[in-house]
Amino acid sequence: MASKLRKETKASKPAKVVKRPKPSKRPRARGIAKRAVRAERRDIEKDREEILAVSKKWWDANRNFSIAMMCEAFVGGDKFHGFNLNGHTYYAIDEWVQLWKYLGHVMTPLSERDPGEPSMAEPRDLRLVIRGDMAFLTAESTFTVQVLPSSDSESALLSSPGSVMRIPFRATEVFVREDHEGNPVWKMWHFHCSPHAPEGERRMGF
Repeated sequence: MASKLRKETKASKPAKVVKRPKPSKRPRARGIAKRAVRAERRDIEKDREEILAVSKKWWDANRNFSIAMMCEAFVGGDKFHGFNLNGHTYYAIDEWVQLWKYLGHVMTPLSERDPGEPSMAEPRDLRLVIRGDMAFLTAESTFTVQVLPSSDSESALLSSPGSVMRIPFRATEVFVREDHEGNPVWKMWHFHCSPHAPEGERRMGF
């Protein structure tokens, strides 16, 4: 009986547990992740450079009243939509071109008459946010033009013929990584411009 019990006890002993070494961390996976992060940062920086180049082309177009430069910055076809500083809304690139042709008959960039004062000052408080294939930029500046003596414009924004106008303004630019033919290039799809409050005026509520 004792012999049988010893046999059963021996048979019921648990099998020896073999400790397996813990799996080592995967340095290769970490390396791939770091490279992916670096690549993403490079892509965002590349996007930033391209967007700022499009924005600069638009601002330079204003400095020179260049319709060709303006068309390079904006998306083509009927995709563009803009709120002009004159208070009116324009649909499609052709309407903005028509507006600029008219403006060429009623005003001229001051830089053409006075190279010491650019028609469009360098942007202030520029902020650019990029999210995937869309981005927006905001900035403030001053637009300076001379109303031509021959101007017959009835716009409430323009002062009397022959006068110089300095207009502080705020602008919002919306970009999409797509042109009117579907190519993945950054273009400005919307522009919104409005007058800035007079310099030194206290903000309401503050």
